[in-house]
Amino acid sequence: MHERESKDLRPASGGKFGGTLRVLGNEENNGEGLLFLGNYMALDHSRGADVYLDALKPHAVLICGKRGYGKSYTMGCMLEELAFLPEPVKGNLAALIIDTMGIFWTMRTPNSSEAGRLKNWGLPPAGLEIEVFVPAGNIEAYKKRNIEVKPFSISIRELSGSQWCRILRVEEVSPLGILLVRVVESLREKEDPYSFEDIINEIFLDERSDSASKGAAENYFRAVKSWGLFSKEGTPLSVLIAGGRTTILDVSTLENENVCAAAVSILAGRLYAERLEARRLYEKKQMGEKLEEKEFPMVWLFIDEAHIFVPAKAESLASEVLINRCLRQGRQPGLSLVLATQRPASLHPDVVSQSDLLICHRLTSSDDILALESSRPLYMQESLRAYLKKMGSERGAALIVDDHSESVHMVRIRPRRSWHGGGEPSALDPCKREKEEIKIQIPEKFR
Repeated sequence: MHERESKDLRPASGGKFGGTLRVLGNEENNGEGLLFLGNYMALDHSRGADVYLDALKPHAVLICGKRGYGKSYTMGCMLEELAFLPEPVKGNLAALIIDTMGIFWTMRTPNSSEAGRLKNWGLPPAGLEIEVFVPAGNIEAYKKRNIEVKPFSISIRELSGSQWCRILRVEEVSPLGILLVRVVESLREKEDPYSFEDIINEIFLDERSDSASKGAAENYFRAVKSWGLFSKEGTPLSVLIAGGRTTILDVSTLENENVCAAAVSILAGRLYAERLEARRLYEKKQMGEKLEEKEFPMVWLFIDEAHIFVPAKAESLASEVLINRCLRQGRQPGLSLVLATQRPASLHPDVVSQSDLLICHRLTSSDDILALESSRPLYMQESLRAYLKKMGSERGAALIVDDHSESVHMVRIRPRRSWHGGGEPSALDPCKREKEEIKIQIPEKFR
């Protein structure tokens, strides 16, 4: 796998469009742990100096833009850069993406479809060494498509009775809801893992509920079992997260948004708790204590379609964990959060106000622009709408607001080195389309 030398501040293969180094997110960065995002875009859309994002410190990043203008593409670029970091920085970081659309498994494959664009940027195509996890019940479906995946599950005892009611869309004060909460909380008090069979047995042992409620509860839990997401033991966090590893958690097969939110809530909460403990170890080592215990790596948690998990006018099962722990407090223990959405107006307003980096691709909806404008910092000399107008409609162009340096930048995001699975399909033959794109995009000297 191609890696960039830690002292080389140029694009991965020494790209031609260099100049003054600009590091977003940490002005004190001395050239270590840099993520190459792209180049400055002048008002005439010509290419300027390289732009990098700091990876030494944790960040809260919001990526937004209408469909087809680079939101998921930019997330992929960031994942690539984290994977291509040199040691020892890479070994202290881990990346986990919650993939709601099932598009990031393609990153194993080099991006030969954009070889022409990459050559123009001085970058070679390169696939990533990633691990893809899917709900355990869907393993066979992926294997039939020749997609290499690993099983993932959540321990049943991780969910409270109240959370089960929300997942199953049952009123807590209804006879069925009361039964669910009572049974689940009774089993959780024993502090041992339990199975769906244990829950069903406990349901029928309950003497305070009617037979109709018991039958309905049994049917619900048998249906949940078929999803293949929950199990007695669950997948240990250490299987998903390790220093230097990029992990894709594909939840695209889960149609119930409450189930997705529950999974995100549990994972994010466990990541936050692990990083709190790791930060304590870090401080002890800084104070001179000799500890052999290895620290849990600093984690970059990426979440696509973030409005599902932190909605504006409601509260999902993941809202409290993502907003109050990961977003407001996560940077102190070393947890970075990258949220992406095509609908900023549907996103909880705290996401905009608490993010230290905003990467905004093209937006045309007034509601979405107003949602971002409501938290516009004073150092922005013009309105967001004015900046977006200057940026134009070019795909991949982005307005970046950096709260660390209190500055605004217009940037053209670099091409993906790994295969992008989020583009819209075309009726045109792929080989013919690639030839047409190369003909248009590659300057004469490269043909």
